[in-house]
Amino acid sequence: MGPQPGSTMTNATVTAVTPGAKGRSMTLRYKDGEETILVPDGIPVVTLQPGDRSLLVPGARVLVTAQTRDGKPTALRITAGRNGFAPPM
Repeated sequence: MGPQPGSTMTNATVTAVTPGAKGRSMTLRYKDGEETILVPDGIPVVTLQPGDRSLLVPGARVLVTAQTRDGKPTALRITAGRNGFAPPM
């Protein structure tokens, strides 16, 4: 998922990753089946892990999911990159 036209997001379980000459072949398992796709080199594939407040430092790249509550924006989730990585969403 990203801001570029044609970006997509899917919810699936990755059951296999096979490196190849033109990228990674990934086998995805969905509720209703399975599919193998090619992810070209240079395309980010991310995994989200629980973090803590220590990731929220000046200059960190973040993605904030917020909702208005009692007339004020309230963060529901913060996704933070670490080690200089920026969340690609």
